[in-house]
Amino acid sequence: MLCAAGAGGCVSHPVGPARTLTTYEGKAVSTAESASSAVQTVRLAAQTGSDGHAFGPYLSITISEQEDALAGVEGTFGSIQPPGEEADDLRDELDALLSRALDHVSAVRIAVRRGDLDGLARVAEPLGGDAASLSAFAEDHRS
Repeated sequence: MLCAAGAGGCVSHPVGPARTLTTYEGKAVSTAESASSAVQTVRLAAQTGSDGHAFGPYLSITISEQEDALAGVEGTFGSIQPPGEEADDLRDELDALLSRALDHVSAVRIAVRRGDLDGLARVAEPLGGDAASLSAFAEDHRS
């Protein structure tokens, strides 16, 4: 049921310099898509755990790996210097989305490690909005 756990690795990650707004925007889109994949995987894991179809240790590892992936794409994007002031706004917008998503994923990981499997769906509820926001960002900035 958690086959999607590896799906985050299928999206390219932004590496290298961004000398133009178009290039930077492409890297932002790739980052948002990767982040959305990690968020969706955590949502699926949380729902599976709440439904009693997965064990805590498995969920803990799955969610922790997705949290690491999300932090990784956030860090990679953060290391790319925006090429101009217009790109600064794009960076600020995506940084806020990534930060919020990472906070919510961390809350799910903490709940799993505390053994609160029954309440995972409730704790993971904000992830639906995070995934939608990241997907909308990617769609809005896709060239």
